[in-house]
Amino acid sequence: MQIRCWLALGCALVPAWVAAQTAPLPLSHEDARAQRERGKAMKDAADLRYEAEKAECQRQVIAFNCMSSAKERRTHAVREAEALEREGRAAEREAKKRDTEAKAARRAAEAPGREAKQQADVQHFREHEAMRAEERESSRAAEAAKLETRRPKLAAERAAQQKRAEQQRRDEAQRAAKAPENAKKKSDREKQHAERVKKIDERAKNYADLLKRREAEAAAKKAADAAAAEKQ
Repeated sequence: MQIRCWLALGCALVPAWVAAQTAPLPLSHEDARAQRERGKAMKDAADLRYEAEKAECQRQVIAFNCMSSAKERRTHAVREAEALEREGRAAEREAKKRDTEAKAARRAAEAPGREAKQQADVQHFREHEAMRAEERESSRAAEAAKLETRRPKLAAERAAQQKRAEQQRRDEAQRAAKAPENAKKKSDREKQHAERVKKIDERAKNYADLLKRREAEAAAKKAADAAAAEKQ
């Protein structure tokens, strides 16, 4: 049963190899790799089939020509598989070579376009930079013109600021010069205010003393009148 399975696998792989032999060349890189892999699979299948047939031959009581037939089938299958692998590897190399040549040809064909694009990009960059430089120059000229128109106004503002600063310094100098006189006047005012407060306090005290005396006199008079009324 096991031998029949391996024979079926080998029979399934052989038509694929035959189809690869009759397929039109050149093969693509993918087809060449697939062919090489099919050859390896066929060789692995041949080895497995041989091991199974060898075990089957060893179990037979009479195995006349069994091992030699198994070896011959394995040798034939391995040769076919190795041939398929070699052709697959050769096709892969050829496909890689064609791919390399195609890429080189494509690069050579695209070279004029790339060079033209690079030149166009360089020209565009130069034009862009020239436009930016012109814009910067125009902006600087506009700022300079704007500054020139504002120059008289700025000069007038600076002159006004200097005038105010001079007036402030003169005012401060005058205040400093009048400071002693102002301090004396302030001191005199404070002294006069203190004397007025003192006089007010003295008058208030005298008035309070007067009220006390009057109250005492009124009380004494009231007591005297009361004593005189008792004597009567």
